[in-house]
Amino acid sequence: MNNRVIRSHGGSQSLKDCLISLFVAETMIPSREIYLISPYLSDSPIMNNDFGEYTDIFPLLEGKVVHLSDIFKTLVWKGAKVRIICDPDREETKRFLQTMDGVVECKRLVNNHEKGLVTSNFYIHGSMNFTYSGININGEKINITSDTSQVNQAMMSTQARWEEAERIEY
Repeated sequence: MNNRVIRSHGGSQSLKDCLISLFVAETMIPSREIYLISPYLSDSPIMNNDFGEYTDIFPLLEGKVVHLSDIFKTLVWKGAKVRIICDPDREETKRFLQTMDGVVECKRLVNNHEKGLVTSNFYIHGSMNFTYSGININGEKINITSDTSQVNQAMMSTQARWEEAERIEY
């Protein structure tokens, strides 16, 4: 996959399957730095682990559902530096950050509407916040690329945004 566009209306199995594939692949060989830009966040369930199929990939998992926080905690445990730019004033976002137990770095950008996830392997961007509604309910348009040039450009741009952002304590 070099480039892909997913249009999700009322939740899309294509979107969910793509996120699962990307998160599993990223967890197998984590990037050094991972940036999530999403004004709103929630600890959305990403994949079911009813039969233990993801237990080896997410060894810190304590339940039968892999949530967004489980993925990021595992990535940090495997040595990745996870950095999140969000709006911490939203109650759902506050709860997500508390779930992270301080294992990720967080900053705020005033009036930010940008949304995306950047690793050294792929770049997801579009209209979707990384919330339950964004992944499962809302109509969204998401662009996904693994094109090295686009991923590198996104990484440099996001690193610059990170430097402009204000650190938050949670």
